[in-house]
Amino acid sequence: MNDLERIVKGVVYGGIGAAAAIVEKGGDIARSLVEKGQETVRNNQDTADDIKRRVKEFCDKFQNEDTIDVSKLSAEQRAELRRQLDQLDAEEAEAAEMAAQAAEMNADKTEPAPESAPEEADAVTYTAEEEYPGNG
Repeated sequence: MNDLERIVKGVVYGGIGAAAAIVEKGGDIARSLVEKGQETVRNNQDTADDIKRRVKEFCDKFQNEDTIDVSKLSAEQRAELRRQLDQLDAEEAEAAEMAAQAAEMNADKTEPAPESAPEEADAVTYTAEEEYPGNG
């Protein structure tokens, strides 16, 4: 029985040792994962901040420019720009013309005289005898 007892103790101690090793290694792995996560967040935060800075600089560049350098446009882009400008000019002219017509119509409007009720002297009343003289 001593051999059996010694074997069982060995298995139990081996199991406990394995569990302790797993916990120890697991703790090391967990710490390693936490450190990697923190490092990734720091790196990504730096990258995100850099991207935000670049986008802000890009937007500021266009907000501060009051002119468009048409020399950098292709022939097709310039033709499209001309077409859009002509269309805007036509729409503005049409809107101005419609506003002038509306103003003219408002100036020509006069209030119509209110209709009056017919005077009682103009009202005609009939009696049955006048309409049908033979009945009576």
